[in-house]
Amino acid sequence: MRSCFHRNDEFANLPGVSRKKKLDALSYDDFRRQIKEGHVESLYLFTGEEDYLHTRAVRLLYNTIDEASRIFNIALFSIGSEISPAGPKATAAMAIDAANQWPMAASRRVVIIRDFDKIREEENDLVFEYLKRPASTATVVFQSRSLDQRRKITTALMKACAVFSFDHPTDQQAAKWAEQFLKRRNCRIEPNALGHLIGLTGTRMSRLSNELEKLAAYSEGSIINNAIVDQMVPRAREHSGFEIWDAIMERDRKRALRLLHRMLEDGAEPVVVVGSIAGLYRRMLAGKELIARQTPQEEVMKATGQYGPRAKHFNARLNRTSREEIVRGLRRIAQVDDAIKSSLATPRLQLEILICELTLPESVGWGIFQ
Repeated sequence: MRSCFHRNDEFANLPGVSRKKKLDALSYDDFRRQIKEGHVESLYLFTGEEDYLHTRAVRLLYNTIDEASRIFNIALFSIGSEISPAGPKATAAMAIDAANQWPMAASRRVVIIRDFDKIREEENDLVFEYLKRPASTATVVFQSRSLDQRRKITTALMKACAVFSFDHPTDQQAAKWAEQFLKRRNCRIEPNALGHLIGLTGTRMSRLSNELEKLAAYSEGSIINNAIVDQMVPRAREHSGFEIWDAIMERDRKRALRLLHRMLEDGAEPVVVVGSIAGLYRRMLAGKELIARQTPQEEVMKATGQYGPRAKHFNARLNRTSREEIVRGLRRIAQVDDAIKSSLATPRLQLEILICELTLPESVGWGIFQ
């Protein structure tokens, strides 16, 4: 078995690294598997929008330290934030000092560094030096929802750290995870009810897990159906995501932009809004192809997540949209997703342009997507 720790002495000239180390971002399942096998690295970079997975990954690291000594060997720094009321603000120097401290009654310490994009330029060299020679008695995690690829510190971290990306699951991944979640609680859910649940809650795992806990407690081992989901689950996503879906499909630009602005003002992450719109177009494409094959209506409803009166309206709008237009829309959505994650222009502007393009009148055409 390889050593639980690695030293990156080859990074002698960070950020101008002498030997390139390209690491593809791994998933939460990869991380959990490595921890279970006893493989713990000295340096991690956690990124992605799924807070639930961030929290669980950090907890897995905490659990590698004996509970009795955990309080002495865990440190959390949010750069630029006050460490205590009226206390000093956290800096990179404080975090590095904590990483270099000898652990108490344990083999190592865990240091979490959040908001590292706020590290001052004059402290970058301090971080680069630590990345060259990380302490063998510490595990340091640099944690961020997204990465600014233009910054030297991002490049250095991606080369020096084990990189894990915790993204929101797709509807299909969320459904599979939800089934396993309920199975561990001796519960089952009907397939239609599961699709309905995800349509209401979205795929944010914190929200989904909360609703699943309520459903499991309510059902007491019985099968969860649509009626139980309707009774127990608030319709937060339906009232936001479904509304902007409707506006886009109706090519109602003013309403779609108004809903976009409301979602952003309510705290919705731009990348999540893009994901929601992508979800609409994936359902449209699936529905379009199933309808063309004259698939039974029940299968179409299951694939699109649209039931009852909504299914009728959804399919009617779908019939007015060509397959080519849906595919071009998906391509454009992917471009905007990449642009937001790469910090090109502002996310709000990118989304506004996308909405305007997706709601072009049929007579105008889609030449802009070519």
